Amino acid sequence: MSSSERHLSVEEQAVILALLAQDFPGADELRAQVPSAVVSGRCACGCATVDLRAGTEPRALTSPVQDGVLISADVRGRSDGVLLFVEEGHLSCLEVYSVEDEPATLPRPEDLIVAAPGSWE
Repeated sequence: MSSSERHLSVEEQAVILALLAQDFPGADELRAQVPSAVVSGRCACGCATVDLRAGTEPRALTSPVQDGVLISADVRGRSDGVLLFVEEGHLSCLEVYSVEDEPATLPRPEDLIVAAPGSWE
């Protein structure tokens, strides 16, 4: 881990695992990446979006999931949403967005309304 990287917070891990709670081909491999995933960057607007680096250790499992948005979720009671991106079979970004003017904060996992997994280019 470089000096500009940090481990995922407990809250970030919980949100990612909530997004990956459904079973689909490649879900087990992605779930296995969460404990060792690190935050490699942040959005400049101040929202809770983080770039991820996962699966770089020698025994990392690569998921067969296609590149792009894997899972989306709305946040109950808010005009916010969450997107989980995958690149080359590895978790690559947790995007937290809002349609309001204020930067979106990380939601509680129990407030997520998760859509069925899919992949979009």
